[in-house]
Amino acid sequence: MQYKILSTLLLIVFFTLGSQAQQVPIGNWQTYFTYTSVKSVEKVGDKIFAAGNHLYVYSMGENEFSTYSKVNGLSDVNIRLIRHDVASGFMIIVYENSNIDLYKDNRFYNMPDIKNLNITGSKLINNVFFKNDFIYLATDFGIVVLNPIKREIKETYTLQASSEVLKIKDLTVFNNEFVAATSKGLYSADINNPVLQDFANWNQNGTQDLNTVFTHNNLLYCATKDSMFQVTTNSFIYKYESISEIKKIRTGTSYFYVCESGDLSRSVKRFDVNGNLVDSLRGVNPYDVVEYSPSQIWVADFWQGLTKVDNFKDVGIYRPNSIFDNTIYNLSINNNELYVSGGAERSWIYTFSSSGFNRLQNGEWKWYNRYVNTPSMDTVLDIFDVVVDPKTGHAFGASYGGGLIEVDMENNKSTVYKNNNYIQAANGDPNSYRIVDLKYDDDNNLWMSNYAAPDQLIVKKADGSWQKFSFPYSTSEKTASQIEIDNANQKWMVAPRGIGIYVLNDNNTIDNKNDDQVKKLIVGTGYGNLPNNEIYCITKDKNGKLWVGTADGIGIFNCPESVFSQEGCDAELKIVKYDINAGLLFQREAVKTIAVDGANNKWIGTNNGVWLISDDAEKIIHQFNKDNSPLPSNEITKIVVHPTTGEVFIGTNAGLVSYRGEATDGNKTNKELLIFPNPVPSDYSGVIAIKGLTENADIRITDVAGQLVYRTKAQGGQAIWNGSTYTGKKPSTGVYYVFVTNEDGSATKVGKFVYNQ
Repeated sequence: MQYKILSTLLLIVFFTLGSQAQQVPIGNWQTYFTYTSVKSVEKVGDKIFAAGNHLYVYSMGENEFSTYSKVNGLSDVNIRLIRHDVASGFMIIVYENSNIDLYKDNRFYNMPDIKNLNITGSKLINNVFFKNDFIYLATDFGIVVLNPIKREIKETYTLQASSEVLKIKDLTVFNNEFVAATSKGLYSADINNPVLQDFANWNQNGTQDLNTVFTHNNLLYCATKDSMFQVTTNSFIYKYESISEIKKIRTGTSYFYVCESGDLSRSVKRFDVNGNLVDSLRGVNPYDVVEYSPSQIWVADFWQGLTKVDNFKDVGIYRPNSIFDNTIYNLSINNNELYVSGGAERSWIYTFSSSGFNRLQNGEWKWYNRYVNTPSMDTVLDIFDVVVDPKTGHAFGASYGGGLIEVDMENNKSTVYKNNNYIQAANGDPNSYRIVDLKYDDDNNLWMSNYAAPDQLIVKKADGSWQKFSFPYSTSEKTASQIEIDNANQKWMVAPRGIGIYVLNDNNTIDNKNDDQVKKLIVGTGYGNLPNNEIYCITKDKNGKLWVGTADGIGIFNCPESVFSQEGCDAELKIVKYDINAGLLFQREAVKTIAVDGANNKWIGTNNGVWLISDDAEKIIHQFNKDNSPLPSNEITKIVVHPTTGEVFIGTNAGLVSYRGEATDGNKTNKELLIFPNPVPSDYSGVIAIKGLTENADIRITDVAGQLVYRTKAQGGQAIWNGSTYTGKKPSTGVYYVFVTNEDGSATKVGKFVYNQ
């Protein structure tokens, strides 16, 4: 993604959505998608709809935004096209996978018929046309007539020439005829012909591969990917040629508009009633445009989001406050704030991502990259991880190629560390300093992995001095990625690409190399007993056990502190029974990430979605994928659990979402007891949360007479109640008391709330 400085007047308006700063109810989802890239735009009354991966709406009258995703109405992700029919009131939302949503009166209706069609070839929906309350879809396999009121497909017209099914790119009506732009010219037929399914009733005009056909001022036009023509009975009259691809053509009252985008030109061209070019707007990257009035257009800008243009010169960008983009490589929680690393790699080859990192603070996103806040990141690309110094509050970013960057976020200052005798260049690539993972130990020493360098593990000590460590690799590629520190202060480092795990015991004397111990763990009894040598992640749980995610399931080190003892410590390959068959834990699954919640349950991320399993791995508590949840993709990149709120942030290859979990970290006392919602509304259907508790506290809910209504145990530092008694009935309206006692009875607390029936 890039950004250009606009030559016209540029106004950028950001809106922070209040809902992002509020607590999401337990069991509910939240989305955190970017709104910086828009592919389609439409107006509905005084509202402007902007679609990209997801949908957002700007209300001109109320001067505010609404956003839509799979959480609150949409059925899918990655929108290709939105169009509104004034006559019927329906708006159609077309996805890249040919799924369809209809929208009317703030309600969504899904029509997956074309997506689910079992046909050979492409099912792509290229454009739509409205006529007599029907929606005509121009698709790669023909013209599909959709009845939005009955929400059904009425009929399909397949045009087939010389045994080839013609791709229908666009459709319009001119002189009482349907006119279709196809891969083999224009085809027209009488709109009143009762058998339009018969190809013999369609007449051909021209043979060019056409993408667009439209009418304006009683004239008919068509366009290829780069040229536009006026169509007469006998010929195509050349009108305009673009040096870039024509993305979309939209008509207005007096003008029509051509969106063109490519390496040579990005602009909106304006044409008059006679089809003559009269003006050009540059400084935008337009994929679509809609006219609000003759003096105002709204542009779907692929780089900057929804863009308003007044008088064809004054440009303003309108979008909700959001994450920079949907590239989610890593997630971390620092000082109760979420940090999202936007770097990327493909088979450990850098991608030159300029996304930098994002910070979610009090419900508002802030960006740190070469475009915003941190110009020094111009050469510090592919940020893989972010941690925050507990003392200074400075953020440290691991760059895969650019070394280590320290960012003073309050003063917008930064320092880059590389080639300092400790952070070293990759073997065979002298200008690449590949820092992958960062981890603070309890003494505030910052440990980092240096991929492909002569010394793969580095530490920046709390006193500012540095040290480095190498491992006895048997291969030329000295890979290094995630670091985990066990309860004995031993450093476990993943060596990806099928090498295994290295463990360092520096005997708490970082500068004394003479007492260091190093061990390599791989598959095989006595060698570590890993389920597979391709390691993706290591996570320490609340009992100090290390859970290792591999290309073939999970291994659990129950005794990591003893790994250097004479007995050693092999991974347990746990056998579980989740269905009718027993097998090894997540066998045949690529386990990409493991996170631990406040109750020591494990969130498991794979290429097939997300699981929440119990602390002992014996029970599946939840299982989520893109079909049964708002997940935008089943390919999970990272999961992290907010210790205070229990919000489970899930990074995917299509963006970031979260799920409000039941468990939080336990407090030292019960003094911060909080019950919400309080009062409980009469129409409330969610669970009632009791938080701020000591770990695994005993919870008893009684009425004012002391009668026990419900009893439960906290999940970490939070307990929930579904609002029903043991008999399944709702209690009467009134005041209820919550009695909290920790496990040994030394810390008690009483709270109360109002319940409305």
